[in-house]
Amino acid sequence: MDWIRGTAEEILKWPPLRKFLSGVEQTPSGRRLLNSLSGQRGVFSSFAEGWSAARATGLAGHEDSSEIDVHLKLSKSLRPSDYAALFWLAVAGGGKLRVFDFGGNVGNLYYSYRPYLEDLGPVEWTVFDLPSIVDRGRRIAEERRAGRLRFADSTAEFSSSQVLLVSGTLHYWQEAISEFIRQFPVPPEHLVINRTPVHETSPSFVTVQRTAACAFPCLVRNEGEMIAEFLALGYRLINKWPAPELRLGLPLFPDRQVARFSGFYFRLRAIGEG
Repeated sequence: MDWIRGTAEEILKWPPLRKFLSGVEQTPSGRRLLNSLSGQRGVFSSFAEGWSAARATGLAGHEDSSEIDVHLKLSKSLRPSDYAALFWLAVAGGGKLRVFDFGGNVGNLYYSYRPYLEDLGPVEWTVFDLPSIVDRGRRIAEERRAGRLRFADSTAEFSSSQVLLVSGTLHYWQEAISEFIRQFPVPPEHLVINRTPVHETSPSFVTVQRTAACAFPCLVRNEGEMIAEFLALGYRLINKWPAPELRLGLPLFPDRQVARFSGFYFRLRAIGEG
């Protein structure tokens, strides 16, 4: 089956066919046709439509226990985009790093990053995620005696002295960026976003991200619009980097494919700073 899929994807890269598919997508009826042929690898206008396509796969959602095991296995080594995230966490920490890891699963990034951050001094790491995931994270941390890893039950536990880390999760937030920031007691001064899909030219859209065991909708934001939202909230974009370990393949929507995910470091402007 893999060679059939590979051959089909190569055929779909043929420029005249790409142009034809792009034209079909321009009409509502054309997009409906392409979505019916694409299944979960379609383009949707809402998370409700995305969830409908995801559930049609029969796979689990975010809380599947096997997905936790996958992330723990990945935490045993760094992936390409982790190096930039580590660098900016170290810069933002300023010698005393305190991290609030939004959507941090069971603390897998803490286990990945800790050996590389130890020279900065003690690192305090707080994870916020879904309740069932947090419960398992606490059990794993106790088993591993990870005394500097704790878990939050609410974003209200965020502190102004913490660096906000959002790795592999911003695209599951379906509201505006302003609403994302508003959920914290104070706007984070430092914000490190990693492994999120953005598109340079396409308007924002919803599709389905799928793993071996899970399927769930995600929002592919227009990059310029996302950055503009952060700028309007008083942030500066300090750096952007590629996350080539992840991509979104949408064969029947060639203009929407995301060849690689991205990472960003935003810093809140100081009062009087231009």
